[in-house]
Amino acid sequence: MIPKDFSITMVEPQYPVNVGHVARLAKNFGVEKLYFISPKFDIASASIYASHGYDILENAETITFKELRKRHDILIATTSVRARKASNVMRQGVSPELLSKYIGENRSSLVLGREGTGLTNEEIKQCDITVTIDTGTAYNTMNISHAAAIILYVISRKNRTKIYRSKKACEVFIKYYDILLKRARLPHHKEKNMREMARRFLFLSGLSERELMMFVGLIRRIVE
Repeated sequence: MIPKDFSITMVEPQYPVNVGHVARLAKNFGVEKLYFISPKFDIASASIYASHGYDILENAETITFKELRKRHDILIATTSVRARKASNVMRQGVSPELLSKYIGENRSSLVLGREGTGLTNEEIKQCDITVTIDTGTAYNTMNISHAAAIILYVISRKNRTKIYRSKKACEVFIKYYDILLKRARLPHHKEKNMREMARRFLFLSGLSERELMMFVGLIRRIVE
């Protein structure tokens, strides 16, 4: 089963067929909430493809990326463009299998990019983790509804780690980690990469809130 507080977000969706199919997938896998950011499609046309997922489409909410960030503990970016360099932390995507183990009971949203260009680097930067589907070929780009189907299926079948960390605990960690980075006086590009790595670490570490706060305590003592 997919966690109750899991949602799907579509960024600037343009084609009614994709929107309808994603709404139908949400219904299939028990995802109750669908968000749109700057939608560009006709909802009447999309409803034709939604089938029994029409209620998901009808109750979908249009919000900004900033508001989406506020409402969720974890944002999961999707991309077919992989990092060519180890320093490009943002696009070092995990597989759906690995992703599914760490979702836990947090408020999470799967963020699907534009049909033509996907998510921008800035949008991926605002997310906590990136997921990529390995097709096994040089052509890694998939239709967003097809990619969503694979990710939702894998998540629904995997045993997940029961972890909850409040957004406040994560913010405190980042706050003191940032102070530590500045004290280290690293070159700007290295500091930027280290900050991105820390955000990914928060997601994949599997630390409970208590363990995370113990780690924060250690960093705080070092800073002070």
